[in-house]
Amino acid sequence: MDKVIFDEFSKIRILEPQSYDESEKLKEQCQDFITKINDFSSIVSFFLDMINEKSQQVEKEKLLTIGLRIKVENQQEQRKVKLNRLLFHIGQRQAELDRLIAYTESLEKVKREQLLFIDSFGSK
Repeated sequence: MDKVIFDEFSKIRILEPQSYDESEKLKEQCQDFITKINDFSSIVSFFLDMINEKSQQVEKEKLLTIGLRIKVENQQEQRKVKLNRLLFHIGQRQAELDRLIAYTESLEKVKREQLLFIDSFGSK
């Protein structure tokens, strides 16, 4: 390997022509490989960017969904409170109605008694 070789173009070579050709092929293959790795890296970078974007969209939708769920739960609680308030008012109105019915019945009883009393004086 210590010998100096001249190629067909009269250039000085340290490697034998066959070794030189093989090293050139290897160099080209390495460059092709590097190009493919760079392309692959670009594709991976593109997909990572897309995945990050989708991840941010998912997080945004997730927060929106959580907010809506809390809002629905609050509305359910508000409906329960409103229902209880309405039931309380219905109970109050029912009690007032019962009192007024009893008062009306007592007034009607007094009216009948007075009519009977008037009839008893009128027939005498």
